[in-house]
Formats: sequence, C-alpha cells, structure tokens
Amino acid sequence: MRVLISTIVRNRARHLLTWAEQLVALRKANPDIEFDLVAFENDSEDGTKQILSSMKPLLSKHLNNVELKVYDLGWPYFSSVKAGDRVEYLAKARNKTLEVADIMNGLASYDKIVCIEPDVTYDAKLMSEVLKSDLDIASGYSMEPPGTGVPDWIYDSWATRVQYTDSEYFGPKVSELPHCLDVASTFNCFCVYKADPFIEGVRFSGTNPLTNNWDCDTTNICFEFAKKGYDKVGMYNIPVVHHK
Repeated sequence: MRVLISTIVRNRARHLLTWAEQLVALRKANPDIEFDLVAFENDSEDGTKQILSSMKPLLSKHLNNVELKVYDLGWPYFSSVKAGDRVEYLAKARNKTLEVADIMNGLASYDKIVCIEPDVTYDAKLMSEVLKSDLDIASGYSMEPPGTGVPDWIYDSWATRVQYTDSEYFGPKVSELPHCLDVASTFNCFCVYKADPFIEGVRFSGTNPLTNNWDCDTTNICFEFAKKGYDKVGMYNIPVVHHK
C-alpha cells in the first residue's frame, strides 16, 4: 500500500520536532506501507519555515518522497474559529498538498491519503488500524491533553457529524464510544481517506455540498466523498491528542 501524508502548517514551530518524530514512528510501525509526505506551510512568523525546511534530511531517511513547501502568500491568520474565510483558506492549503503530490508522483499512485495535523500526538501502532481500515474515511477521536478542555468530549466537534443534518458532534461521550462509531463526517486531526475520490477529482472546499453554505472544510470533503458513493465513514476509539 502506498500512502500520501498531507500536512498543512502555520506558526507551529514548537510542535514540529514531535510531528516529525511521530511520522518516523508511524513508518517504523508500518514497514509494509510506502509513505510519501507533502507539507504545505504559509506565512509563519515563529520560525516554522526554517525548522520545517531543516527537517528534510531526517524525514527523507525514513519516508520515500518528501516535499516541504514554504510560502509567503499574505493570507490572513485565523485562530480555531468558525468562519467562512478560514475554511476557504484551509481548503486551498489542503488542495495545494494534493497538487504537489500529483506533480511529484501522480495521485493515481496512491491507495490512501492521510491528513495529519502538525500539533498532535498519537500512538503510532494503534493508528495502524486506522491506516489499514477498509472504510472510505477513517479517523481516531481527538482530545485535548488531560486536565484541559472539556472532559469526556472530543476536541474536533465541528468536523465530526453523526448525521448529515447535524451542525456539530452530538454523538456519545468519549467514555461511551464503541470501537468504531459510524459517522457522516470526521477529521479529528488524523484522518485517512481512500485515494480514489481524489483521483476522480474530488477536492477540499469551504462550501457544504448539501447546503451550499460555508461549513467546515473537513466536513465538506466527507460529504463530497458520499456524493461519489464513498460513504463508509468511521471514527475509531483511538485517541489523538491535540496540543495548543
């Protein structure tokens, strides 16, 4: 199996070493998978550009093909808020990684595409189940570090919808999750997609295809998959810790 890792990053300098080390751990836990990586950075002001660029030798020793792109685009910076402009820029950035990968090797060479956020930690061995899932889209569940956030609730509640008509997550508490919860959409900071819909032309968007209104970009991609018939989506009871 060949997998493309897609990461978008801005102002995450203090997390990048852990991000890179975890990608190496993911590769070591899955020696039967060929991993390529495209990271897209833009407009950082905290040293992210320099640190990310310096990591290519380390990452290239463990992953097959590595492209670390840094740009000054003048895009506005958004915190983690619900905003139409924000999701449009996020979708553009995620699509840029696909463009780079298509030039690098061709999207048709991949079996799966996995989006991994730069500021999370996870157990690489546990996440192997998500990587090898038969679902069209699969993720773990995201949480904030113990003692922070909302106890017993997922972090990425806007992107996770149990029903297509939901506006956010209204599912079970973390302590009540089954091994894998069927959902309409998920992301949760570590999300694995079958590559076929991307090969067929599906892309990230800031617009919800069911309502034609702006919505979470990582919800919208799940709904775009479903329109193509790729509607098997699940959130595994495997934690992904999001760090601020």
